[in-house]
Amino acid sequence: MKSSTLKRLPLAITMALATGQSAMAQDEDESVLEEVIVTGVKYSMTAAVEIKRESMAIVDSIVSEDLGKFPDNNVVEAMQRIPGVQVTDRGAGEVSVVSIRGLADVTTTINGRNVFTAAGRSVALQDIPSTLINRVDVYKTRSAENISRGIAGQIDIHTNRPFDFDIDEGLHFLGQVRATYMEAADEFNPQGSFLLSDRFETGGGGEFGWLINIAYTQVDWRDQGAHAGASFPFDTVANGLGQIPPDQGWTPGTDRGLPTAPGSTLPGDPSREYLHWRDAMFNLDARGERERPAGNVALQWAPNETSQYTMEVFYNGYREDIFNSLWFQFLNSPIYDLADPVEIYSGTNIIRGRTMGDGFSFTSGDVTVQQTDSWLYALNGQWELSDTFTLESDVAFQDSEFETDFWGQRVARIAPEFYININSGDGVPYLDYDPSGMGSPANDPTNVDNYFLDWGFQNGARSSGDALTWTADADWDVDWGVVKTLTFGARWDDRSAEDQVTPGLEGGPVDGTTLADLPPEFTMYNTGDFFGGQEGVVQGWVVADPNWVLSNLPQLRQIYGFADPSYSPVFQVDETQIAAYMQADFYADVGAGFIDGRVGLRWLDVDTDIASPDDTGAFVTANNSNTTTLPSLMVRWGMTENLLARFSYTETFNLPAFNQLNPYIQYFPDVTNIGYGTASGGNPNLEPIESENTDISLEWYFAEGSVLYATWFKRDISNNIVPFRNVVNIDLPDDSPDRGPYDYILSQPDNAGASSLDGWEFGVTWFPELPGWFNGLGIQGSYTILDSEQQLPVLDDVGNITGFDISPIGGVSDTSYSAILAYDRDTWNMRLSYFWRDDFYNNNEAALFANPLQVWRGQEESLDFQLTWIMTDHLTVTFDATNLTEPEYHWNYGNQPELFNFHNYLYSRTFSMGLRFEY
Repeated sequence: MKSSTLKRLPLAITMALATGQSAMAQDEDESVLEEVIVTGVKYSMTAAVEIKRESMAIVDSIVSEDLGKFPDNNVVEAMQRIPGVQVTDRGAGEVSVVSIRGLADVTTTINGRNVFTAAGRSVALQDIPSTLINRVDVYKTRSAENISRGIAGQIDIHTNRPFDFDIDEGLHFLGQVRATYMEAADEFNPQGSFLLSDRFETGGGGEFGWLINIAYTQVDWRDQGAHAGASFPFDTVANGLGQIPPDQGWTPGTDRGLPTAPGSTLPGDPSREYLHWRDAMFNLDARGERERPAGNVALQWAPNETSQYTMEVFYNGYREDIFNSLWFQFLNSPIYDLADPVEIYSGTNIIRGRTMGDGFSFTSGDVTVQQTDSWLYALNGQWELSDTFTLESDVAFQDSEFETDFWGQRVARIAPEFYININSGDGVPYLDYDPSGMGSPANDPTNVDNYFLDWGFQNGARSSGDALTWTADADWDVDWGVVKTLTFGARWDDRSAEDQVTPGLEGGPVDGTTLADLPPEFTMYNTGDFFGGQEGVVQGWVVADPNWVLSNLPQLRQIYGFADPSYSPVFQVDETQIAAYMQADFYADVGAGFIDGRVGLRWLDVDTDIASPDDTGAFVTANNSNTTTLPSLMVRWGMTENLLARFSYTETFNLPAFNQLNPYIQYFPDVTNIGYGTASGGNPNLEPIESENTDISLEWYFAEGSVLYATWFKRDISNNIVPFRNVVNIDLPDDSPDRGPYDYILSQPDNAGASSLDGWEFGVTWFPELPGWFNGLGIQGSYTILDSEQQLPVLDDVGNITGFDISPIGGVSDTSYSAILAYDRDTWNMRLSYFWRDDFYNNNEAALFANPLQVWRGQEESLDFQLTWIMTDHLTVTFDATNLTEPEYHWNYGNQPELFNFHNYLYSRTFSMGLRFEY
């Protein structure tokens, strides 16, 4: 719970390991500290080393290179440099998901305070601008004093405060402006931040400081994707009956999919031979306009040497209009043309290419408008009540709202003839709309005369959440033998959340409107070097203009007979959390070194009331209550002056998401006399996911600000929340005919199965002393090895567990690494960073198809460059470039890229020029 704010960090060792002194004894001889004021890339990297060394927990940090100069454009991207941290979901001009050692279940705090977005339990980390951040700490192990929710770890973001500045500096002003060029979108985007702060004596009233920091970021982005659809069984050329539905002898959605050997027949019809073929292919050309305003205000007052008060307000906003141009070509025509046989992958029954005709094709101009506003208000007090007893208390209120609205506008045509090769190389499909070379206008996807007005789609959601939180923490220096300090505290949190949706509407025009009845501005021609102009990737198509759609939604709703959006609750939540903890720090001299550590226990009680409306609008209510006790033990052994070993055993947990607790169950009666009905809903009886964590590390601090280390870790996770089926017997009052008590197969989340993850992290940071121009070179590198396994229950039709499927945990790459070359001089510094991760299991496809169920992402990489030129004491020029190699990203079914390719993405390079001025 406690948070500490480090000022300009000393680069000397602030824990005197050489003399056997612990952190508790540090204040006894402050003369061992030597403060070396260093800025730039070397400061950022070596300061992070000192934070790691001094922390009782295993912590890796990213420190601002200088005030307002975080080392990356994006907070999430910056975390790639931390060993064991991986990022995913690159797109829309950024990456958005952080996983620690392969697990994305992360708790995020700002200055030690738990934060969230709207009705979720986690925060959209990418919404926090990097220009507001002083430091980010990633806790891979946690003491009893820390919030223990989040199995993967905790990300603690530190913002700037006025007492971070020396009192002699007076009024401090920092401004930063930057222009970023998004290559794919061919747009320049502005970014700016301004900080104004002062700290002074009040003339008898102690010290006072104030700080205002505001930031604004705009991004116009473009993402491109060329995709192959899912696989279905098709009749052979001889049968010529087309796509085979599941009720004719096969089960969709199996882990390995239908067999791919030549001559395979349907499991339920051994006489029926089939071929694998795709249902569709499609392109996505997505563009977005995103804005992120943000700011924080901090007031600090120290009336005397034994007390300090901090008041803070933090705001982050998000605005985005997303315009997606979707081209979609169905491929499900029957295979009946004996004169033009299909092309088969050698040694399989999988079709690679074929010529087709009369293929239904549509395009969709999709418009999504989203926004978020999140506020955090906090008041903190710290008191030194005696030489041995300190107290800290904090009260915070936060409020967050999120809105999203969507309209999809389709136009469609029939493609008379085309040739398709589902994998022309590296997983990218190939399509030729003019295989005969005749140049027929009827085949041209850019000819508006070939299209007709098709369906429209409308949906939206509203989400909100707030919380009032109070914490109190105390430190008592006791000196009871080896026990040096007792720390104890409490936390009370009152949380509410609400999710609302508008009914999703879809359908064709109802008033006879045709494409010809709409103005020419309704459609546009999508083109512009799509997917790098790659041969065989459809470059242009007619699509509804998203700007016109956005400006004329009332007219479109009238054409489709859709009502204006109205929002109704999905769930309403009131949750109270009460936590208390106690921990003891111990220390003992051992030969020329020492052993110290921390042992603690955290108790948490969570009481969640959740309500959800049924079909009549009446609310169904339920309660979910859980009490958890979490022990922790951390031990450090200072074997020599520079060699440190650690051991820790901790327990962490995660609460079910609010939507998983939804108590409303929807029942669907048996209308075909199969002997049971079906039902679906949430599960208010879910228990928290729990994890037992072991970490062992060895760290060698072989030079000032340098380290070489290795860590082994293991996570044993139980009570996984997975999709489940249970049999319930219920008497429905409106059942017709009245069956009395009757069995229903209820699909809902439940706790079942376990998972485990273990691995190694290796890391190095080194700035050697070198002669001449070589002095200033430094390296930072990390390598992570992960091995994961999860049990997924296999259920029969009535919910009995018949076994367990074993698969990797989603999002876990077996290996990943980062390599950073830095160069730091008096007037300029630079950094070249390369990040790579191996392929990984991402998710399961909808259980509708014949391909393997698992979706895997291929390997991912990023090469980034940063340059800073310190022109004067007050003026600095920066240059940043990201994603320099601009690789293609590939997803595949069953990790079989050759046979079952799926998604292919291109993400933009970015180039930024900035100017920083400081007074």
